[in-house]
Parts: sequence; structure tokens; C-alpha cells
Amino acid sequence: MNDSQMIPLINVVFLMLAFILITGNIEKSSEKSPDIQELAIPSSTSNLDQEPHDVTVTLNKSGSVYVDETATSMDDFADQFPLSASDIADAQVLIRADASVSAHTTREVLKKLRDLGLRRISLATVRAYSSD
Repeated sequence: MNDSQMIPLINVVFLMLAFILITGNIEKSSEKSPDIQELAIPSSTSNLDQEPHDVTVTLNKSGSVYVDETATSMDDFADQFPLSASDIADAQVLIRADASVSAHTTREVLKKLRDLGLRRISLATVRAYSSD
């Protein structure tokens, strides 16, 4: 084949590529429902050490919730909390959530902690590598 016969083939391949790229993006964006929010996995580049905490809440990828090292359910979460009402005002809570835990579950835990009266809540992050 000479060069003049290759031009229509190149045009067809280019148009097919453009069509696939455009329809792929449309399909991907139409799959998301409007109530789902994008979530960036938390990372930190600061060199601050972790503050001491009184209670650790762990959310693992299978959906289990642990208060310190005791397994509990979302329904019994408030009942299993180890602090008394007088200690809650000054308590520091650390939430350790697996990256695959949904934002809905994390928000539910945060709401339950706020309902208990806790205000000093930290989210454990993975230290990001900086390019410095």
C-alpha cells in the first residue's frame, strides 16, 4: 500500500478511537448516582506526631467496628463506649478506617461520636511521601 491509500484507514482508526474515548467517559459518569460524593483517601505530609488519644475506633474493610479492641455493632456502639459521661467532654478519640470503608459508614460513626458529646475526634492518616 502506498501512502495515499493509508490516509482513509488512519482516519477511520482515529474516529473509532475518539468515539471509544468519548462514550467511555459518558458511560463512566452516568454510573454515579447524584448522592454519592467523591472521597479522597486521607494522607498527610506534616511531620506532626499523633496526639495521645483515650479511645480508638477501628473500622475494617469487612464492616466490623471495634472500640479499642472490643468488637461491637453500629447499634450497640454507644452502649459499648468505655468512657463515663464526665470523661467524654475532654476525651480524644482516634478513628482508624480502612481505605475501602465507605464514606457513609465513616460519617455514621462520626455522627454517633458527636451524639455522645465527643468533640475531639481525629482521623488517622497515612503519611504521604513528599517530593522534597
